[in-house]
This record gives sequence, C-alpha cells and structure tokens, in this order.
Amino acid sequence: MKKIFATSIFAMAALSSNAAPLVTIGDQLDLFFRGSFTGSWNSNVTYTSSSNKINDYAAIFRLGAEADYGRNSKFKANVKFFEDLTRYAQHKEFNSNLAHVAATASYTEQVLKIDANFSFDQRFQNTTTTIQDDALVRYNEYNAGINATYNFSDKLDGEIGGMWQYTEYLGNWSSEYSDVDVYSIPVSLLYRITPKISAGLTYQYRYTEFSGGNPLNVLFGGDTRNDHFGGVTVRGELLPKLTAMVYAGVTYRDPSGSILVEDQDDTTFAFRATFGYEVSEKLGLFATGYRDFGNGASRQSAINSGCEVGANYYFSEFIRSTASFSYINSNYATYNGYDRDDDTYVGRIGLSYLPNKFITLSANYRYMNNSSNIASCTYNQHLVDISVAVKY
Repeated sequence: MKKIFATSIFAMAALSSNAAPLVTIGDQLDLFFRGSFTGSWNSNVTYTSSSNKINDYAAIFRLGAEADYGRNSKFKANVKFFEDLTRYAQHKEFNSNLAHVAATASYTEQVLKIDANFSFDQRFQNTTTTIQDDALVRYNEYNAGINATYNFSDKLDGEIGGMWQYTEYLGNWSSEYSDVDVYSIPVSLLYRITPKISAGLTYQYRYTEFSGGNPLNVLFGGDTRNDHFGGVTVRGELLPKLTAMVYAGVTYRDPSGSILVEDQDDTTFAFRATFGYEVSEKLGLFATGYRDFGNGASRQSAINSGCEVGANYYFSEFIRSTASFSYINSNYATYNGYDRDDDTYVGRIGLSYLPNKFITLSANYRYMNNSSNIASCTYNQHLVDISVAVKY
C-alpha cells in the first residue's frame, strides 16, 4: 500500500542525535528526554478531490523518551517512545493522541553481525487507497525485522533475514478496509570483488495474508498472495564518494483465494536502489528508485514504481537544508471493473537550525499532487510546518 505521511520527514529527523544524556546508569545505559512542538498548515487534510477541501492549522506536541544501551559493547540497543498530541484550530474531529515506538538492536562478532528492528505507529490519516472526503482513517502499523550476515571467508558473505509488516484498521474502518500481514524472507550470497564492493545473488519469498474488510474485498482481491523474487545485488563504494545498494531482478506474484478473479498471476521486473554522492564537505546528493508489487487497502494488487532525487546542504555547522523531488506510479490490477493508474509527484524543501546540541529549529514545505484516471482519486496538497525540538 502506497502511503505518503502527513508528518514532515524533516521534522521527524530534526532532533539532535549527540546530546548529553539526562541520566546515565552504569557504563552502558543512557536515558534522554525528547520533545517537540510543531505548528502546521495543511491545504487538504483528507486528500479529497472535491472543491470542498478541508484546510486547517494544527499544533502537534510531542513528548517522549529514548534509551541507548551498549556503549563500546558488542551488543547495542536503542528504544524510542513518543506520543504525538495533535490539535486542529477548527476541525476538532481530527484531533488525536498517537503513540509511536521504535527499537533497534545489533550484535557484532568478528565474522557475524545481527541487526534487528521493531516499530509500532498509531495513524489517523488517509492514504492514496483510503481517501475520504470529510474523515480520517484510523489504523495501526507494526514492523519488525532481523538480518544476519556471516563471513564465510575474506571474499564470501552470506545474509538471511526475516521481516513482518502488519496494518490493522480500527473502529468502523475495519469493516471497510482489510487488515494485512506481510512476511518476507530474503537470502543473499555475496562475493567481495574489492574491499569496498560486493556483488551476488538474492532470493526473497514474500507471503501476504488479508483479513476482514468489505466482502467485495474478498471477492475481487482474494485472501493471500505469494511473491518470489530472484536477482542480483551490488553494494558498496562503486566510485570515490559514490555509495550504492542495488537489487535488480524479477518478481513473480501468485494470488490465491479470489472467488471472482481466477487468474491474476503476474511477473514484473523489480528493483530497489539507493545512491549517495558526497560532492563536498557541505553538499551531498542522494537518489533512490524502486519497482515492485504492492497492495491497496481493499486488497487491490498493484505494481508500484518510484524514484526520488535530492540534496543535503550544510551552510555551516549550525544550519542545514534538504530538498527533494519524488515520483511514484501505481498501476492497479482490475478491481470491481475498474483499472486504476496513479501518478504521484512530491516536492519537499526544509531548513534546520541547530544552535546547540540540545535544540533544533526547522521549517519545511511539501507539495503533493496525485493524478489518477479515477476522478475521485485525483487531489493535491500543500503542507507547511515550523517546529522546535529538544533532546536532553
């Protein structure tokens, strides 16, 4: 399911990461207080295509804490918890208190490295497949993953992982949209071409299971999907100052359980790529791209293709800026007699000021335009926010 969250990514990343801890316990555990205040204006809160767009001002208070464990240790862990209290100036029905948890852990030996992560996010917002004219959809998102890398030799590495994603719709929305569990198991075998570049083969099995929602979701979308990806991967410093991670290959999707649509199996070229280039000490460029199967909130199958290009510029050690442009195409399989094709364009620009290691001030602007052959799914949005964040 394609989602573009209303909270600015710049505000989310604005908290300083090198502040002194509020409390230190022993030699390994640091505790921090995290908080922020954001004022925002949204030109289209619900992503509606109608002329009656809801625009409003909102204040977002964030209160939270962070625990960091494992200074100079083989095992490291970090846990963040925060609550977002959002209050709108006019449309009180959109007020919300939303909890968020993010945790990472790693264990490193000479030939073995294990990374794990978990996140939980309460959402009260719409997406491109949950558009409502005058309401916001409430749902929870869970993500968990683990990845192990083993060095068989100086030249040969092996990787295996497991990932879980779960979207749970709440309240009345659970009878409209379908919950979805996605399980993935990627396996890679890598050969170290040079000390800085590795290449190899990757296979991933992905299983998707839906539950609940409108009965039409079952008739047209089915209950499960099995995806198989096979391809090559290249990663490392390809050129001086140019880093990359690329997966490219073919994904085969086999949906099952659909009553009205017996044969929707499909094969597509799939890839995911991330590039970073350090132009100078002050300027960094980045680019990402992907193409893969996806799922809509009503169990629609889709092929999503997208890219983003951008730059980070450091005016000084206190002032930083970010700008990016992204494009996403979502081509949905025939659903209830409709063939839907969306083009989404997003432009972002942000500026941050860090007067010290405890405080970050930021201002951000984002424009989004979703163009669809389905009139009710065409909309645009302007989002402006100004925030102050504290980590202590």
